Amino acid sequence: MRRDDLLVVLMRWPSPGTGKSRLVATLGAETAHRLHRGFVADTLAWSAAWPRLIAFDPPEARDRVARAAPGAALAAQPGGDLGGRLAHAFARGFAAGASRVLLVGSDSPTLPEALLEACVGAADPEAVSLVGARDGGFVAMAAARAAAARLPALFEGVQWSTSRTAAQVTARAHAAGVAVRHAGGWYDVDEVADLDRLAADLAGDPGRAPRTAAVLAGLLPAAPPCPPAR
Repeated sequence: MRRDDLLVVLMRWPSPGTGKSRLVATLGAETAHRLHRGFVADTLAWSAAWPRLIAFDPPEARDRVARAAPGAALAAQPGGDLGGRLAHAFARGFAAGASRVLLVGSDSPTLPEALLEACVGAADPEAVSLVGARDGGFVAMAAARAAAARLPALFEGVQWSTSRTAAQVTARAHAAGVAVRHAGGWYDVDEVADLDRLAADLAGDPGRAPRTAAVLAGLLPAAPPCPPAR
C-alpha cells in the first residue's frame, strides 16, 4: 500500500435491535448484537495498521466511533441506499487526498490483509478492483482517483444483497468505460450458515478477530466432560 492510499471502513455502529436482521431471526437480538459488536471491534483493530477513514452510521455515533478508532478520519454516511453511501465514501476518501481508495465493510472480520493488498494494488485509472463474496456480492472494492467521477454510475440501480450484485456493478462499470479486475474472493457474515466458515477460520487463527472469536466460543456446544478415571 502506498503512502497516499486510504482504507475506508463503511460501518454501522452496533445498537441493540438494529441491523443484522437475518442473524436476529435465528440467534435473537442480543446474540446478533454481540456478534455485530465483535465484527466492528475486530475490523477497527486490524484496520488501524492502514491510513483510514471511518464512514459511519448513524451520525449520532460519532463520539463512540472516535473513541473506538483513535486517529482515524471520520465521515457520517448520508441517507439513501447503499449505492449512494458507497459513492459518498469513495468521494470522501479522494477529498481527503488519497490517490487510491480501498473500501471495506465490517461484516468480514477475518478478511486477510493479502487480499486487501491485492485489491488496492489492482486498481488504476482505467480499472476498479473487487474482492468478491461467495454470495454474489463483494467484500472489498478499490478505485483510483482518476476513476472517481465515473464511480457513482457503477452503483446506480444495483440490487443490493443479492446473488447478482457484483455482476450488476461489473456491468455498470463496463458501460461507464471502467474495467473490473478481480483480486480474489472471501465471504461476509450475513446468515447463520456463514458462522460455520467463520468459526473454522478462527479455530486456525483466533488472533485475526479475537473479539468475534470470544463471542462465537459462547455459541458453540461445550465439549463433553471427560469420563471419570477408573
